[in-house]
Amino acid sequence: MSSDPNALRSRRALLAAAAGGAAAVAASAAAPLTVSAAPTPFLTETANASTAETSLADTGDRTTALRTTNAGVAPALIASNAAGVATTAGESHPTDPGGITSAAGIYAYSVDATDALPYWQTTYTGVYAWAPEYPNPLGGFAQAVWGDSPDVGVFGTAGAVGVRGEGFFGMVASGAFGGTGLRTWGGLGEGNDIALDVRGKALFSRSGRATIAAGQSTKKINVTGVTWSSLVFAVLRSNRSGRYVRAVVPTTGSFTIYLNTSVTSSTYVVWFVVN
Repeated sequence: MSSDPNALRSRRALLAAAAGGAAAVAASAAAPLTVSAAPTPFLTETANASTAETSLADTGDRTTALRTTNAGVAPALIASNAAGVATTAGESHPTDPGGITSAAGIYAYSVDATDALPYWQTTYTGVYAWAPEYPNPLGGFAQAVWGDSPDVGVFGTAGAVGVRGEGFFGMVASGAFGGTGLRTWGGLGEGNDIALDVRGKALFSRSGRATIAAGQSTKKINVTGVTWSSLVFAVLRSNRSGRYVRAVVPTTGSFTIYLNTSVTSSTYVVWFVVN
């Protein structure tokens, strides 16, 4: 039966360890002052202090470099970056303007960090993550941050902006399995709270322009997803005296625009499907 590694050592073992420790201290005191001190062991259940980098390099393939687990109401891992001495221009990176005192609490990248932001640009950031472009022959796309949950994948709270996206597409939302791509509500979704505030143009795929030919008074337009309960609006785009849209009647997969009477020349009409 193997011995318990956590069992208390005998009195003899403790005395031997103490003697060995005393010898080590004596040898260290006798050593020349020019000899570098040995690395400090990283101890558990204590606040380890250091002025140099402590790193773990795992060169094994398909092995986990570091795993932390925890139970109870406390995080498994906390990473913070407190303000230090301000940088000087170009000190940590050629683009560093100087005066930067901190960086992201967590700086993470996948595969290659060549084009990732330099440390100084991540100041006042809790987590910075970078992933290079996904190789096109393989298809798919790269993602710097992936939040996966049966409830909420990514949740942002703030006094001003909960989630902000910048890029060619600031934000892309897709509803999988017939779900909703984007849902917005203002406040509790009641009263006069604003659910959607658009600055600039808005593009809608379920809108368009059609032509009613001369001598005709109706136009049928096919749109996938339209049902009898859809709200469809249409107005004349051409100035035709005495003519107007009398009704728009939706059905499964299409809707028909009815004018009050036929037109004598080709006439534009624009339409918009709300739901």
